[in-house]
Parts: sequence; structure tokens; C-alpha cells
Amino acid sequence: MLLTRLLAFGAADILQTIQDYVTQYKDIAIGFLGSQNIWIQAAILVGLALFAIIGLFVFIKKFFKLFIVLGILGAVGWYLYTQTDIITNLLDGITGAIPIFLLTL
Repeated sequence: MLLTRLLAFGAADILQTIQDYVTQYKDIAIGFLGSQNIWIQAAILVGLALFAIIGLFVFIKKFFKLFIVLGILGAVGWYLYTQTDIITNLLDGITGAIPIFLLTL
């Protein structure tokens, strides 16, 4: 119980620090946008939206291969888990070879 309270207060302190840090830059950005013409504000917001959309697609492209590899490894692991004879024979072969190797030393 005490540990969860300490973690909760620690998380609140960390979140407050992050919020204070981001608030400074948010105020600067709002002040900059407020002093500009409406067309410049729209152009900046469209640019930010395009930047976010392109970033999302780059993120998907980069991690798509990772998701495929993890899926293949998961399928292979599931197949080996369901086919217990393969794992048993593999372990028997390894443990059977160790004493023979040690006797030859």
C-alpha cells in the first residue's frame, strides 16, 4: 500500500514537471500564432497536420517489418509448443551429447 502511494506521488511529480515544461512552449506557440494573420495561422496548422500525417505513415512503415517478424516468431513458437515431440527430441539430443563430450575430455 505504501509503495503504491509513493509511486502515485512520484508519478504526479513527474507529470507536473512535464506539464510545466510543455506549458512554456505552448504559451510561446499560442502567442506567436495569435500575432499572425489568419492565413498564416491556417498555413502553419496545415503544415503541422501534414507533418503529423507523414510521421504516422513513416512510423507504420518502419514498424511494419517488426510486426511481421514478431508474428512469424510467434507462429513458430506456437507450432513448436504444440508439437512437444520436437522439443523433447531436441532436449534429449542435447542432454545425450553432453556426457559423451565430457568423457572425451
